[in-house]
Amino acid sequence: MSARNKSDCAVCRIVRTYLLIAVPLLAMVGFSSMSGDREVASPWFARVELISFLAALAVTSLVAVVAFKAYEEFWAPKKKREKLESLVSQLREDGE
Repeated sequence: MSARNKSDCAVCRIVRTYLLIAVPLLAMVGFSSMSGDREVASPWFARVELISFLAALAVTSLVAVVAFKAYEEFWAPKKKREKLESLVSQLREDGE
């Protein structure tokens, strides 16, 4: 979390979350419940089924979380260990 986010009040964070998540979701629901006229050109997001959108979002989130955890558990410690070993060997060379 950055220093700017810590100074924001709770209401500001709630409003920001509402604007980022709820408003687009409500717009999609509203556009999907428009009249059944196929003659009127509707935007692409009005033709998306809400459940399909939420399913794709859930799968994408799952992949992102698993990828982040895999990085955090396997790749990052390996890189840190390699860096530590190089620093230790460098200190040993400087000490001798």
